[in-house]
Amino acid sequence: MDDFARLGEQLKAARQSRRPRVSQTDAAAALGVGRSTIQKMEAETVSQVTPTTVQAYARWLGWTDESIKHVLAGGDPKMATDGEKPALQPVPDLGLSPDVEYELRTGKVLSSQVFNLGPDEEDGQIIVVLQGRKDATPQEVERIAAKFRRARRHLQGIASEPDEVVET
Repeated sequence: MDDFARLGEQLKAARQSRRPRVSQTDAAAALGVGRSTIQKMEAETVSQVTPTTVQAYARWLGWTDESIKHVLAGGDPKMATDGEKPALQPVPDLGLSPDVEYELRTGKVLSSQVFNLGPDEEDGQIIVVLQGRKDATPQEVERIAAKFRRARRHLQGIASEPDEVVET
């Protein structure tokens, strides 16, 4: 059995051991993904799922962040301690995808900005979070900030472009 098949079996066993029992459909709904994604993670096709989604699923199951590496190396997953669990709980009120939630939790927020798509609330917004590694050096932070300044000009242009009116 290869390492990814073993990881899939461990993820499935962890889900099935939860009480009350949780179906793949329930797990998918909790993570904001499709049931087929859970099926892939619990099978030999786990390598076809983005690592951030697999990590979010492992966290949701109560595993530590290092558990996936342990299982892939032939070891067993480790359950998170009570001190770690608050960081592992999903934020259901925001409705973020597991990938976005995981990235927001694991990086260092450097800046954020809201771009209004029009003068009214119902026009919507683009919300941007600029993020870097938690251990980023000042030089890395400046490099990321410079890239964001260039991208921000484009986002401001998108937000200020008038809608095309089609005349009939």
